[in-house]
Amino acid sequence: MSLLTWNFDKNIIYVIVYWVLEIVYHILLSNEGQFFKITNDTVHDEYIFVILYNISDLLAGFFILYNKCTSKQKKNEDKEEIKTQKSDLIYTQFDKLKKSFYIKLIIIVLLDYISRSSSWISNAITKAYKEKISHSLQKNIKITLDIIMRYIFSVFILKVIVYKHRTFSMGTIGIGLIIFMINDILLMFFDNLNNYNIGKYFIYTAIASISGITYPLEDTFMKQIFSEEYLYPANMQFYRAIVELILISIITPILYFSFNIDLKFNTENISLVIPTTIFSALAAFIKAFITLKIIYHYSSQSVSFLRISQSFSGSITKLINIFTNEISNDKWKICLIILEIISILIILFASLVYDEIIIINKCELNKNVKLGIINRGESEVKNINLLRESNLDDSQFVDNESIDINE
Repeated sequence: MSLLTWNFDKNIIYVIVYWVLEIVYHILLSNEGQFFKITNDTVHDEYIFVILYNISDLLAGFFILYNKCTSKQKKNEDKEEIKTQKSDLIYTQFDKLKKSFYIKLIIIVLLDYISRSSSWISNAITKAYKEKISHSLQKNIKITLDIIMRYIFSVFILKVIVYKHRTFSMGTIGIGLIIFMINDILLMFFDNLNNYNIGKYFIYTAIASISGITYPLEDTFMKQIFSEEYLYPANMQFYRAIVELILISIITPILYFSFNIDLKFNTENISLVIPTTIFSALAAFIKAFITLKIIYHYSSQSVSFLRISQSFSGSITKLINIFTNEISNDKWKICLIILEIISILIILFASLVYDEIIIINKCELNKNVKLGIINRGESEVKNINLLRESNLDDSQFVDNESIDINE
């Protein structure tokens, strides 16, 4: 038996699309950042993107219409089959779950709004120039917290059983994250700490990192809904978008008039701002849809191998900047960035092991994976069938012997 078994399915395509979008977006943002600014104020700009991303989620409505048009007959057949198989008791239970769905939906919307708003709130509180507080360390602290919280919520809320391969996975992720964070700290020293406002940097990081808790908690409730309420990802995305749009419609006017906001749009680059804004909104919609698909087919902690793509994109962007610009200490930086990429790949590998997409066939790490259980079940069925056949052959032999004796 080989050391590794690759248990990939068609859903892995969503992961590839997500990673490609993330890398392209970060490269464009790093090199052509001025074309992604709708206004001349960072806080206003980021809040507008919160609104745009919410509106883009409404595109999920087209998926719902398409599914209804193409599978209406199939759904009717499935409903009739469910009605014949399920008892009244289960339908009573389903009704109770539907009531809890609305409570969870409101919680999810609030968490999503807080997550998306954490960036503009951080900027509004610190009131510092982005160059003084923005560094990959700040972003990667948030991603690290996000990954850790997903595994904590999966154990304590979703009651996921931690088998041996999952323990190995979490330990490996921990090692990867330690290497990952040490690299970022060293890279920040290479960038010269005097370039940053350290006080505001940590305040900004602390506030922005709230999304490292709210996003995992939101996705945990999403997984509960998918498991209990028979909802498809597109439906969930659309319902969340509608309720969140109502919330934004209430909050936005209050913020606008309370702070006497004076919007100054970026008219200088309007011809390029419009297409980049549309690209950002579409990319956000696709990534949000893929996130829900991954939660639906795998688990809420599976989003870890989507989130880590942000750090990978940042590392690729750093390498591009080093090779295209003359930067001091570039040899040491290249070594650190390569080590950072290796740590990201370690985290990615461990995440795939956790979700049994990669199976390690050593030290009983494949004992409690689904594929292993299925294979053991099939081998046991074969053994039972062989035993039955041998018993039948023996009984026929005994019968033949008894006939000869009688004769």
